[in-house]
Amino acid sequence: MPLASAALEDVVRIAIVPGIGPARLAALIARFGSAERILAAPAAAIAAVPGFGPEFARRVAGAGTPEGRARAREALRVLADVGATAITSEDEDYPEAFRGLADPPFVLYAAGDLGLLRRPGVGVVGTRAPTPYGRASAAGLTRELARAGYVVVSGMAKGIDAVAHAAALDAGGATVGVLGHGIDRAYPPENRGLFRRVREHGLLISELPPGEEPLAGNFPRRNRLIAALSAGVLVVEMGEKSGAKHTVDFALELGREVFAVPGPIGSAASAGTNQLLKDGARLVTSARDILEELHGVGLVPHHVEEGRPASGPSPSVPTPPAVALAGDELQVFRVLRPDPRHVDALAAEAGLGVSGTLAALLGLELHDLAEALPGKHFKLR
Repeated sequence: MPLASAALEDVVRIAIVPGIGPARLAALIARFGSAERILAAPAAAIAAVPGFGPEFARRVAGAGTPEGRARAREALRVLADVGATAITSEDEDYPEAFRGLADPPFVLYAAGDLGLLRRPGVGVVGTRAPTPYGRASAAGLTRELARAGYVVVSGMAKGIDAVAHAAALDAGGATVGVLGHGIDRAYPPENRGLFRRVREHGLLISELPPGEEPLAGNFPRRNRLIAALSAGVLVVEMGEKSGAKHTVDFALELGREVFAVPGPIGSAASAGTNQLLKDGARLVTSARDILEELHGVGLVPHHVEEGRPASGPSPSVPTPPAVALAGDELQVFRVLRPDPRHVDALAAEAGLGVSGTLAALLGLELHDLAEALPGKHFKLR
């Protein structure tokens, strides 16, 4: 349940303290129990918390002053101006994947379709200076992943990130941009148009407060969020010292699949990806390689001709599944039939939006209860 406005203001007052970070915030909550009690604590009590010295304790105590309240209200005003909102762990929209992190975001700032945080994602990362081969590979693979129903997650940087976000949107799919700066900023400047597109048709998120500049140290940390939101991470062109390696490391720590596109021998842009393949990453030459690894989701059955639905009996009610279903998955399962039906028809009968229906269908595919066919048609498996 979302926090009331006064409680949210208290949380933001602490979250925007310069340099606070999730680890220090967690330590404060563990010591004092709530944002309200932190704001009421004297600087001496804050300084006694491990990891806090007198200077930093003074900054935190400043959040409890009228000036601290004014700063929080200004931050909330900026969020409203850019169509963004603040999400805490009390909100149902807070990603479950973040709760399992060692240092989950205390507050998440978001602009766009929050429903995308509940859908399965694939991270797509790589160099900021891709070759034509890298651009083409990233665009083609991302389009197919988006068409298969996955949310494409990346970091809104130039290069492979930007190619992936744009390709997902061009394919009519969904994308989430995870930022290394305040959500009211667009960086790099040449991506301003892409920022508008993702905000309007996808989702932008950041754990950094409004106004935070794109400092170099912010980007490696945001990569853990990309990995957390992804069932697997696809790497397209990564040099030996690429920042994308941070995302790979986080993905491995979280038990996510890592996929890599092979590159030409001797290509500096592919030195890192080729090394990943030597180290055991899954080699990718088509989106099918990724979809097969992620439980076969989105694969077109061989017995179905392109553009022609299969025929068969159509009972009025599907056989009860062997697995327990609930919520949207159960609603969509009840309207599935052996005959293929378009997602729009399924959504209308289930009483859900198309986005929610696609997410439920993906869950049913993971349970081997549904099949995806060409043209966004689906049927009982």
